[in-house]
Amino acid sequence: MLGNAQHQGKRPYQEDSCGYSDLGNSELMNSKGILAVLADGMGGLANGKEVSSTLVSRLLELFNRPDTVCTGGADLYEWARRINDEICSRFCPDGSIKAGSTLVCALITGGILHWICVGDSRLYLKRNSRIYQVNEDHDYLNDLLSRAICGEISVDEAFSDPQKDVLVSCFGNEQMPRVDYSVSGFSLQSGDRLLLCSDGVYNAIPTELINQLLDKDPQTAAESIETAVLNQGFANQDNLTAIVISYEKGERI
Repeated sequence: MLGNAQHQGKRPYQEDSCGYSDLGNSELMNSKGILAVLADGMGGLANGKEVSSTLVSRLLELFNRPDTVCTGGADLYEWARRINDEICSRFCPDGSIKAGSTLVCALITGGILHWICVGDSRLYLKRNSRIYQVNEDHDYLNDLLSRAICGEISVDEAFSDPQKDVLVSCFGNEQMPRVDYSVSGFSLQSGDRLLLCSDGVYNAIPTELINQLLDKDPQTAAESIETAVLNQGFANQDNLTAIVISYEKGERI
């Protein structure tokens, strides 16, 4: 089962995009599984919405084509590189980063979870009442924390750095220096929940609350996450998007 929710927040534009493969297409489900995609266009750059929507639509287009094979993270990585080349050619022809987007993408096939992530959109796994972040945020804060671990700066200095939220990898960057993707994936267990979300979700509500809300059916969970975020009443609330997937053993995905 899959559910999703999205809201513009307090921003002037909605720059998040999301989509998923046709769950009613039994042939596609049986041969390839399901693909869920979420991209957060970077508001500080031009064409954020166009880049995020291009990213989502192109990944789903490739997945839906009968002549393409997608067996795991390595295939998703090759597709992502190809699409990034297209985005750079279209929006950043001089090589500068004029448009950008994050990506979090989950593929479930044969009961195995595969993924690819770029930027700071997140993939969570809820299992046995505990929640885990599957991917790493590609932001400057992680670089600062690495320096703190080495004793170069303090943890307080890392978290107080005004540049800590700056992304160090995104689509629209020709190099796209950091990409998380699954090498072999891992088996899902009956009752597992997955959450794909933009930073407008996890920056607004605590992980403990997200964990609780994921106990509901996927559509109710996604809508409850949206409501919980908006109930915070932040004056600068970012765009927010959540895709929730439940897995039960025996499902043909």
